[in-house]
Amino acid sequence: MRSPLIHAMTAAAVLGGLASCRADSITSSSRDVGISANQVTGGTSVSYQYLVGVEGLASPDVAMAAGGDRIETTGQGTFTLHSKSITGSGSFTLNAPDGTILAGGTWTATQLLSFNSYGGPAGTPFEGGLALIEVHLSTGPDAVLELDCLVGSPPPSGHEGIRLAVEGGPNFNQQVSGETLFIRQ
Repeated sequence: MRSPLIHAMTAAAVLGGLASCRADSITSSSRDVGISANQVTGGTSVSYQYLVGVEGLASPDVAMAAGGDRIETTGQGTFTLHSKSITGSGSFTLNAPDGTILAGGTWTATQLLSFNSYGGPAGTPFEGGLALIEVHLSTGPDAVLELDCLVGSPPPSGHEGIRLAVEGGPNFNQQVSGETLFIRQ
């Protein structure tokens, strides 16, 4: 059963694309993401829900490593900026370049590393932004999950979707497809 939030988000997408975040092209880039959550809000307590490849958006989000392996990711959670607290979880599937499933499991958010809001359409709770979240993978390693949503005023170098840097590798640093979204609460 879909949550009321997913219903509201889906309705917004139908009524004008407010919940849609898409990249025009996909390339690998490196961006300085040194803005901490407290710097963005000036210390004010602001909370967001984040959605990654969830039903109602293009599902799942996909990123690719240099060797061609792909990771498909879905999930959702919440975070509060001033305290940098975070909750959330999701699932992932690792596929070889030929589509063979190599591994799968779940991820759990453990720490909000940073968030930079791009703003959003006036009168809506939807915002774009770039979040870096430390996650623990059920297969053992920790990783950094990057969520990038291009609503609002994103930088020209922004690319919609996710990236995942796994401790000890691989590094899924090329966003392939999918959509993410931040909803200010």
